[in-house]
Amino acid sequence: MKMIIYLFVISLLLVEVASAQQLGLASGREPRGVQVYEMALTPTQRKWQHSQSLYQFYRWTGDEYSNYAEENYERYVSEQLEGFRTYDIYGNYVTRGFEIYSWTANSPASTGTSVRKAPKFSGWFRNLVVSSMSKGQFYSALTIGDAISTTLTPLTFRKPAFNGLQWDFASDRFAATLIASRLASPGTVIASENSGGQNLSDVTNLYGLHATASLGDFSRLGFSYINIANFASSRRLGNNSVKGVLTEDQNGGHVETIVLRLSDDSPEDGKGGAQLFSERIFLNGVEHPEIVPTVRGGVRRSGLLEANGAESIELTYNIISDFAAQLGEDTASFQDVREIEFELVIANDYKIEATSNLQINSQDEPVFLLVERTHGNVSDGSNMSFVRFKYGLPTGKDIVGVNFDVEDFQGFNLRSEWAITHNYRRFP
Repeated sequence: MKMIIYLFVISLLLVEVASAQQLGLASGREPRGVQVYEMALTPTQRKWQHSQSLYQFYRWTGDEYSNYAEENYERYVSEQLEGFRTYDIYGNYVTRGFEIYSWTANSPASTGTSVRKAPKFSGWFRNLVVSSMSKGQFYSALTIGDAISTTLTPLTFRKPAFNGLQWDFASDRFAATLIASRLASPGTVIASENSGGQNLSDVTNLYGLHATASLGDFSRLGFSYINIANFASSRRLGNNSVKGVLTEDQNGGHVETIVLRLSDDSPEDGKGGAQLFSERIFLNGVEHPEIVPTVRGGVRRSGLLEANGAESIELTYNIISDFAAQLGEDTASFQDVREIEFELVIANDYKIEATSNLQINSQDEPVFLLVERTHGNVSDGSNMSFVRFKYGLPTGKDIVGVNFDVEDFQGFNLRSEWAITHNYRRFP
């Protein structure tokens, strides 16, 4: 009977403790000690010589200063640094701040190339950001702007308002400059921080390098390289090339007509212009004599066509209507053509330009681009030759140059430079 009474009393105590815990009442087992006021722990030069409980009566605070300014001090940024958190590709926290400029390229991806200029690019930095560092003999500077005065060499690159980025490096003996830009669409300042950049799929990029080395106290040797090429983010990076690729618009149709324009390369003298003796057209390596061009302009004389001064000769090849498959040829229609080649017998001071139905501007006007020109101003027909070239749409250009300079070597100064240009084309 006593055992039953003990169990009953213990169960009542457990029920009371549980109900007290549920109601938030003290159970008698809470930690006890001296009560601490958090505000009394604020750092201060005043010594606490009394009990902390007196803080409630005196309201002591830290030392204060008298401010006689009309306006309170304003921080350039807040104490916690304004901006957004930035993480690396692995999700690790990097810093907190504002993104001023960003140029990214992802491939393969649709609209994979993006240029973003934040509002503070124009607001805080007035469209020009310069970051520099130096240590010992080494100096480096990065410049990003909309109108940078950039010069590599006189024959390779010189632009007073370059829109892109430029990196300069210099030491006692070596110096280098790198430039880069998305030429066709270098990007504009966005409206708000939450807006994205200008995303495109087909762009034209420019990359340049100029490096010099001191050979002694008086001479320098330099090397320059400029590349301008179309880039398609829809292709893999390995499928793009420094020679460029065709854009989606350039590949959006078939070559139906081609126009060749022959003119005087020195029209100011009014004589000795281009003389055309004969022409031939080849499709996929096979001659097609049935495609006869329509001739406009020029003066026919002694079995040849001649264009002097401001005159020009235009040869229009209507491939879509004149094409006919040749015997033993695999090409069934003009849509199967993968290569078009011309052969001209030409003389004197000539300049050859070409365009097609796919080589037009935004107003659907034909754009003539240089194909070949003569060397010198020949007017006696002594340079008559076969000129053979393939038609293609422009995709890229390379400029390679070497320069050698001598400064004040016993009063002697020298500025020399050699450069060569390569134009790249692809058939659509």
